[in-house]
Formats: sequence, C-alpha cells, structure tokens
Amino acid sequence: MGHERTGALPHSKHWRDVVTQLTEWSGSQEQLADMAAATLRNVSTQFRNLHTDNGVVAAFQFLLALAKYASSSDPHTRSNMPRVDLGDDTSTLRLVSELRSWVYERQNSPEYADLAIKASSDAIVHWTKQKTNQLTFFDSDNRTRDIWRQADSGSGFCEVSRLFFSKFTERYLSYFLDREASAVMKHAVDRDHFAAQLRSHIDDVSQFAFETSRITQSFSAGWFNNYARDQIPTEGQFKGFLSRAFGKMREELIRETTIYEQ
Repeated sequence: MGHERTGALPHSKHWRDVVTQLTEWSGSQEQLADMAAATLRNVSTQFRNLHTDNGVVAAFQFLLALAKYASSSDPHTRSNMPRVDLGDDTSTLRLVSELRSWVYERQNSPEYADLAIKASSDAIVHWTKQKTNQLTFFDSDNRTRDIWRQADSGSGFCEVSRLFFSKFTERYLSYFLDREASAVMKHAVDRDHFAAQLRSHIDDVSQFAFETSRITQSFSAGWFNNYARDQIPTEGQFKGFLSRAFGKMREELIRETTIYEQ
C-alpha cells in the first residue's frame, strides 16, 4: 500500500524556525524550544488514536464518496458510505452541509468531529478552487461532477487525502501552540501579541503541515488502487488506512522534535 520511505522529509522551514518567527517576547530560548517541542508532542499524541473515532472516519469516507459519486450515479455504496448529491452543479456550501450532517450522526468525540469536519471542508474548498481553474470549454455543464471525477483515481485521491491530513495537522498545531504559549506567557500583552502573530503567520504553519503531510501521498495512492478503485472499502479498511496514515504523520512530527535535542 505504497512504498516505505527512510530518512526525514525536507522542510523549507523547521518547526522551531516557524515558532521563533511567531514569537517575540521576553522569555528565554529554552522556554521557546520547550513550547515548540511540547506542541509537536501533543499533536503526535492526538494522532495515535484518531483512526478509532467514528467522526474522523466518517469525514474521510465523505471525501471518497465525492469522488465515487462524481464518476457514477450508483457507485455500489455500502451502508458505511454517504449518498452524495452531485446533481445540478451542487455548490461547495451544500457539500459541506452534507458532510457536517454525515459526521455529526456518527461522531464519538465532538472535538474530533469538529476538527475532522473543518479539515475535510478545507480539503473540499481547496480542491474545488484548484480544479475549477483547470476546467475547459469541453467539460460538461455539471462543474462539480467534473471537478470531483478527477479525484477518482490513485493520483487524484492521494492529493485530496494529503489536503485532509495537512489541514488536520495545521489546525492541531495552531491549537496546541496557542495553548502552550498561554501557559508559558504570564503577561496578557504577550499572549495577545502571540495570538496576533499566529493569525498573521498562519501560512507558515500551513506550509509546515503541508510539507509534513507529503509522507501520506504515495501510501494514499496505493491504498486507493488496492481498496477503492473498483470497490468501496469496508469500515475496517478505512480505519486501517487512517491508522497507518496518522502513524506516518506521527513519525514525522516526532522526528522533528529531535531537532530540539541536538
């Protein structure tokens, strides 16, 4: 299900550098390093059991359902897959609304469900914008179906999958970094300044998350070709994939923390 990779992924900017750029306060470099490392550890800990949460699984199932319904009006869905309406050039807002309803009906943890919905929504919006620019005069009148039909392949779905893991990671990094900063920074003015810096430099956090999520791409393509190209995966196959993918993300985040120990 995708080749194995050894060695660290290249990053345009290490996490420590991202946090350093975000933080201008009177604390020591040691406190800064501890805060950055603690953020990575917290995120990697959360990733350990996400694959067991039904809300997270449901959010990922919805992304595959979009690709399958775009290629066929009857994609042989199982009961664990949503039925997605892609008729009449369905809007992105409607897709997100259907996603939210599907996940909320199956959620275990409201926190995980909320993050999964936001990560999947981000993936839907980003993929739609990216592929809309590639449509031609010869495509059909149903632009939504044309856009998501491009995700019904190993090469297409691995891009959608990467967006999902990237946005999930980005949101968790921002959440835990803000929490760690609030615990370390004793003065309200420092905390407010940090929050403003985090908002203004969110692209740096997003870039780090996107580069980290690259490790999931080849694995996602292999999984799709083995389990989703000509059939609908079982619940166990979905959970098995998410376990491996979040595990690979954990390995990258843990590897990044070794920088603070050098």
